[in-house]
Amino acid sequence: MLLQQKDAGDMPANSWLGVLVIALGALSLVVTEFLPVGLLPGISRDLGIAEGTAGLAVTVTALLGFIAAPITAIAIGKADRKWVLLGLTALLVISSVLSWKAATFGMLLLARIILGVAIGGFWAISITAAAKLVAPEKVHAASSLVFAGISIGSVIAVPAGSYIGAHADWRDGFLGASVLAMVCFVLQLIFLPSLKMKHGVNVRDFFGLLKDAKVRAIFLTVIFVVAGQYAGYTFVTPYLEQITRLDTGIVSALLFAYGVFTVVGNFVGGAFAGRNLHKTVLATAWIYLLSLAAMALFATSPVLAGVALLVWALSWGMAPVGTQLWLYHATLHAPEAAQAMNTSVFQLSIGLGSLLGGIAVNKLGLHSSMWLGAAILALAVLMVYIVGRMNRPVAIA
Repeated sequence: MLLQQKDAGDMPANSWLGVLVIALGALSLVVTEFLPVGLLPGISRDLGIAEGTAGLAVTVTALLGFIAAPITAIAIGKADRKWVLLGLTALLVISSVLSWKAATFGMLLLARIILGVAIGGFWAISITAAAKLVAPEKVHAASSLVFAGISIGSVIAVPAGSYIGAHADWRDGFLGASVLAMVCFVLQLIFLPSLKMKHGVNVRDFFGLLKDAKVRAIFLTVIFVVAGQYAGYTFVTPYLEQITRLDTGIVSALLFAYGVFTVVGNFVGGAFAGRNLHKTVLATAWIYLLSLAAMALFATSPVLAGVALLVWALSWGMAPVGTQLWLYHATLHAPEAAQAMNTSVFQLSIGLGSLLGGIAVNKLGLHSSMWLGAAILALAVLMVYIVGRMNRPVAIA
């Protein structure tokens, strides 16, 4: 993981309950961020907007996360991370309740903007906070637990949204998210100890990272990988229902399987990256590109589209592992700034991908979302070759 160093001040006694409630907060944020992907058809019908426009519910959240991550990292300075995390979780509660009560698309967008602020801030400091709760030799395990919350949230969000959208009012999904967020707040208040910092992040740290050509290339790779993902994935529910013509129950089951395969991909990517990082990332990028192209080519075949979807999920699970390891090796001198910037780049890329996908869907129809995703991923493949030239294949022990 990115963070393996702590401030020199007093570290709380090992608090795995504290790490666990941070991981639960991560899970809740991911569930709330991506619920609209599964709820998209219901939001579109109920609020009388095009599906491409409804995709803005994902876009605005990601764009605000992009802005909030570096600003939060700088603004909070040495503030006690317990109270910062509680404040961000409170924003999650407010956003979820407003989404539940949204009577207009404008109100829903306002709620999603608030969520974006919470997400950007939370991702910028959560790994740091978790790392401070455990002994130095346990930092990797604590970070992994937080990332597990992210992975499980991604497994739950879209299929749960799809199921709720098919059997109930789309607002019920946000009612559930509101309850989950409130539970997170209470548990964090009880179990999260004080987390005072001796050092903060400053603007110079960010500029220092961007001076490195390899770091810039890695971030550009992340942009193409994530934008390609969400150009297609934001519209996967209506795509499977309207283009592949699958029953909503089958779509829900497929999307759940997608989430499971994504988690499996995390472990597969880690295992292969341990042998040869560059070859793993290169193979992942090619599989990723070909799976989205197959989704577009065989869209009307339920079997072939289903297989392509699961291969897509596996490659999406593998992709962040390689880019994270690349970033880790390139930014050992400024890990906290790198984490905040990675959060910002990731959220920007989600927003760009879903926005471009929405424009394509509105102009050319749902089928264009997968072709657009594949085209962006072709650029990601090119960037992998470029980063590889900067750093010849590395085997990690």
